[in-house]
Amino acid sequence: MKTTIYCRLTNKGVHSLYLLVGTEEFFLFSQAYRKGVEEYYGRGGVHIDESMKHSRAHNNSAITKTMDKIPMYIRYIEKEYDIKVLEKTKKHSMQRHSAVCRRKIIDAEPAGRLAVCAGSDWKIF
Repeated sequence: MKTTIYCRLTNKGVHSLYLLVGTEEFFLFSQAYRKGVEEYYGRGGVHIDESMKHSRAHNNSAITKTMDKIPMYIRYIEKEYDIKVLEKTKKHSMQRHSAVCRRKIIDAEPAGRLAVCAGSDWKIF
């Protein structure tokens, strides 16, 4: 699933940044127009990994400040719409899932049976 961030001119002097996950579009934020931001994010969008690499900003403070805002707004979108976009969130989700699986296995052992978690399905042997 391709995840990109792109910029669209909305009003005179204001552009909005959007997150595109697959075919779904999510509004991130609006900010005052800056030519560098329009050039960087406006050309068909930028992959999410590239959108937060400060080395690509070439010391442009407008792009750097925009890059600093993006993770905060993406985390809000992840919570609000219950989607996983950032790699950190995906890894955290998998760790929580495996911890729940271990806890349920420990709870199932006193009954003399072994429970195994495979994805979201439980199998008791």
